[in-house]
Amino acid sequence: MKENTTIKKNLFLAQIAILSALIIVMTFVPYVGYISYGALSITLIHIPVIIGACLLGVKAGGLLGAVWGISCIIKAVTAPPSPLEGIIFRNPLIALIPRILMGLAAGLMMYLLGKKSKVLGAVTASIAGCLTNTVLVMGGIYLIYGDKYGEALNISSISFGGLTNYILAAFGINAVIEIAVAIIISIPAVKAIKPKLIGK
Repeated sequence: MKENTTIKKNLFLAQIAILSALIIVMTFVPYVGYISYGALSITLIHIPVIIGACLLGVKAGGLLGAVWGISCIIKAVTAPPSPLEGIIFRNPLIALIPRILMGLAAGLMMYLLGKKSKVLGAVTASIAGCLTNTVLVMGGIYLIYGDKYGEALNISSISFGGLTNYILAAFGINAVIEIAVAIIISIPAVKAIKPKLIGK
């Protein structure tokens, strides 16, 4: 029994290490984890976080989200894609907290629904994770850095005719694409998971 527990623990740590390494590579290698357009980026780094949350559970999802957030902060400090991103994404309220919460949200949805249907669990985990990340990141940017963000985009007024419309449009684009990509990739990944691992 003790030996089996040790094996499971080592397997868990190995899987966390592999997914963490993937997240770090996707964060720092250009055009691998982010697809930039204008002042915004569509992220692909949420995918290993969601898959890890589905495979290893809620706590693992939060841990992998933290790895993503910390990597994002380090990149913003050491090698930001732009001066504006260097300012915005060194803030833990923008870069860290939303990523932890998105991993927890994805893991929770898989825990609640994955035992009934792995496909349903993967779909809801993808939707919950992506929406949590996008809403909190874009909302935080709007609330904390609205003026600077508007200036960078040549939008002088934070109003429904200016920055707000831009943020809402960007949210719609980012959320739809990121959810679609996450679902397409996570479903076959989760189908390969042994049933006894679901929700653990």
